[in-house]
Amino acid sequence: MSRLLLFCSMLALGSFASAQDFRFGFKTGLNFNQFKGDAETGTNVSETFDRNVGFHFGATFAWEMTDLMGFRGELMYSQKGTRRSFKGDSYYNFLTADNEIVRTTGFRTQELNVNNSYIDLPILFYIKPISKIEIYGGASIGVLVTSTGFGNIEMTDLKDENGAPTAPNTINHELDFNFIADDPGERRFGNPASTIKIKNENVPYPQTAAAYYDFLEDRERLHRSLDYGLVGGISFYLSKTLYVSGRINYGLRDVTKSKADVSLAALGANNEFIERNDDDRNVSIQASIGFSF
Repeated sequence: MSRLLLFCSMLALGSFASAQDFRFGFKTGLNFNQFKGDAETGTNVSETFDRNVGFHFGATFAWEMTDLMGFRGELMYSQKGTRRSFKGDSYYNFLTADNEIVRTTGFRTQELNVNNSYIDLPILFYIKPISKIEIYGGASIGVLVTSTGFGNIEMTDLKDENGAPTAPNTINHELDFNFIADDPGERRFGNPASTIKIKNENVPYPQTAAAYYDFLEDRERLHRSLDYGLVGGISFYLSKTLYVSGRINYGLRDVTKSKADVSLAALGANNEFIERNDDDRNVSIQASIGFSF
């Protein structure tokens, strides 16, 4: 085995030494992103994952084995994510000043735009059927560097655990999530705080809620720090150095952790959170313009 590895290493070094060219460059462009995963379903529940738009930029490196083929590596800052919409029967857990949970049910309308930024490292093999067209494919690994979300939530037809309506029976507030830095139960109140009467008690509710405001204990961060997947695309050279490119990045890993990825439709029999054991994968279509020198 050691002799085989030595032979392969010597062959690779020899090939590199005889390579016709080593080129570098840079590229930038837009990402059209979406999570691919199972949405929550139910009698009166609708959840969708739609596209959002991000951007990418970074450096490119190419080793031309011949005029027709070679390898390409990239170091990219790339924004991914999704637009998550939920409408349907749900719950809302209020928290009193004494950190006591007051549970209600109602109809939830929630919109959340998730933005996850990665340092991506694609390794690609390419061929050039003609001089101005390059077809490539390979694999990529990404390290999560920021993870945020923003949106809003509206709860209507709110009722307490005994089915009695609250006063008022509609609330709404902003969602401002930092999935990496936010703490369990974190929320920000207005001055003065808005309140809702539940069982003859005035309970405050937030002006802005953080990522894990529903949790009283740490249930881990929602998004995994490492992602990997497959890459394929095509580039058109407008000149020897200038090109435009389109590609698809298809994630192979579930980017959400089940313990923090919980149902919005219902709580369990003992009011515990119901973990969603589904796959949420990053899928991005990229449109780029680049220079190669």
